[in-house]
Amino acid sequence: LPPPQPNMSSQGYLHRIGFTRKRERLINPMDRTSPLPPSSVQKQQGMSESLPLPFLPDELVVEILSRLPVKSLLQFRCVCKSWMSLISDPYFMKKHLHLSSRCTHFTHHRIILSATTAEFHLKSCSLSSLFNNPSSTVCDDLNYPVKNKFRHDGIVGSCNGLLCFAIKGDCVLLWNPSIRVSKKSPPLGNNWRPGCFTAFGLGYDHVNEDYKVVAVFCDPSEYFIECKVKVYGMATNSWRKIQDFPHGFLPFQNSGKFVSGTLNWAANHSIGPSSFWVIVSLDLHKETYREVLPPDYEKEDCSTPGLGVLQGCLCMNYDYKKTHFVVWMMKDYGARESWVKLVSIPYVPNPENFSYSGPYYISENGEVLLMFEFDLILYNPRDNSFKYPKIESGKGWFDAEVYVETLVSPMKH
Repeated sequence: LPPPQPNMSSQGYLHRIGFTRKRERLINPMDRTSPLPPSSVQKQQGMSESLPLPFLPDELVVEILSRLPVKSLLQFRCVCKSWMSLISDPYFMKKHLHLSSRCTHFTHHRIILSATTAEFHLKSCSLSSLFNNPSSTVCDDLNYPVKNKFRHDGIVGSCNGLLCFAIKGDCVLLWNPSIRVSKKSPPLGNNWRPGCFTAFGLGYDHVNEDYKVVAVFCDPSEYFIECKVKVYGMATNSWRKIQDFPHGFLPFQNSGKFVSGTLNWAANHSIGPSSFWVIVSLDLHKETYREVLPPDYEKEDCSTPGLGVLQGCLCMNYDYKKTHFVVWMMKDYGARESWVKLVSIPYVPNPENFSYSGPYYISENGEVLLMFEFDLILYNPRDNSFKYPKIESGKGWFDAEVYVETLVSPMKH
């Protein structure tokens, strides 16, 4: 998402939204204490006559507030009408998003975890807690908006604080757990039959400033592969058909990965009796497809690769000879020569029925967060060591997604 308009000064922006403040005492909405006695009031009045009241310029208030966590901002909307107007303004939301998503210390980043128990259960914990205090990580229970404790909706992905869940392959839920606002899409209306499946993807069209969900409905038959594609626009709250998925390509990764204005799927391409894997990319603005070339890697000795996103870059991962989990990163999206081998993670113990999933995040010092079996793992390539975060009331996980805390609402943007 582009930053707020660079040619607009903070003062001009404040004037545009009518942000003015009186020199008044700001009341803490959480303060439930009784009023001060008359003697104390008289003392304070005497002090105020001799000392000027502290006052921050409006531009500085904007800079301070835009760097605060969402939880604090939701409380500060109650301080005064000016702050309510400021925090609710789309320009301020974009500024806060711009600063939060680019914070290098993962202060605003969290990971959502879906439990493996019979009941659908979601938890969320901060990445700073996972990396800095793995021995005792505190998680928050999330109140999933769709009420059905026996459901198992899959996490499609996250974009600018919005999480997308696939509901029975027929519709999606867009949800910002930081502000507790959600919206459910209309049904896709596809003619489902046994053997069909839907691959989804969530991304942002920066030209039209709209969040889009792409649904690739695949109906493979004995003779041909047919993949119909529909796009859901958050602004219109409706699905519409676009050009079919490229002929002969079948996505085998359920979630498209959002990078540089595109959604990317790992897909099989069949030519006669033989097939090979490719990366199919969809430009969310132009709604056109292209093939992204993978790096030159050890095809004969590894598993079929999967895709991910780290530090805003497209990543490719695979098992190498069942001894290591290898991760590549595309530094410059679309340029094959920019692929670099990021890390090679050994299996401890050697896997039999399980492989690593992820990676979900990489810290400034190179520590990698991923999952093995049903538990999170931290791998440090500097000393080849592992840490096993202990999550409070955690019983194992089958799905995870990293998201950033923002003020972006699925109801309006």
